Amino acid sequence: MTRSALALGLFLVVSATGATPVAISVARAEDAAPAGCTLASASFLSQADLGDVTINCTGLSEEFGKQLTEILTRILKNRLDPQMVLAKLEEVDQVPPEGVARTVDENQRHLIIQSLIGKPAAQIAITAHLSVEDSAEYAKALATPLMMVGWQIEGNQVRRAAPKSLDPVQGLAVVVRDRGAAPQKGLQLRAALAAAHISTALVSDPALAPDATLLWIGRRVALPAEAAK
Repeated sequence: MTRSALALGLFLVVSATGATPVAISVARAEDAAPAGCTLASASFLSQADLGDVTINCTGLSEEFGKQLTEILTRILKNRLDPQMVLAKLEEVDQVPPEGVARTVDENQRHLIIQSLIGKPAAQIAITAHLSVEDSAEYAKALATPLMMVGWQIEGNQVRRAAPKSLDPVQGLAVVVRDRGAAPQKGLQLRAALAAAHISTALVSDPALAPDATLLWIGRRVALPAEAAK
C-alpha cells in the first residue's frame, strides 16, 4: 500500500527567548490514517536546552495543520505552561461526530444561566448559517438559557443567512464591531458560553453598530477524520 506525503513547511518562527522553534510536517495518506503526531527529530545546542524540533502529523488536512501550527506558536510565544494547556483542553467539549447534531445539554444550560444570572440583561442578534443543517436548532438551544435570564433576541427570532464576511468563520463566534472595544454584553456572552465549555471566537465586523453583538453559528469545525473524507 503506497502512501503519499505532503510537506507543508509549517515552521514556527519565534524569538530566541527560551522558546524552541518547531517544524510540523503533515503527511496526507491515500488510505485514511488515524490522526496523530509524533516527535520525528530533535537537535539541541551543546550548552542550552534549545534547538530544532520536528513533529510529524498524519491524518490531518492542510487547513487543520495550519491551525495546529498557530496553536503551538501561541504556546511558545506566550510561554504557556503545556501542562496547564492540556488541563484546559480537558474542559473543552468535543465536537459531535459527523452526522450527529450539535446541541446544548442540561448541564451547559445551567452553567450559562449561572454565569449570567444577577447581571444586566441585554439584547443580541443570532444568525445561523443558512446551509448548515444543525445550525438553526443549535442556535435555538443556545438562545433558550439566554432568554431564561431575561436576554432578548433581536426580532425574537434566529436569522438564517450566510453573509460573506462570516461564511469562513467555523464554529461559534461572538461578532462585534471592534474586538478591541467589544461591548460588555458581548464579553459577558462569550464568558457565559466559555463557562459552559462552549468555545467561541471573538470576531470584528465593521458593519455592526458600536454597541451591537451578534452570535454566529457557522459550519462545524472540520476535524481531521472528517476532512480526510
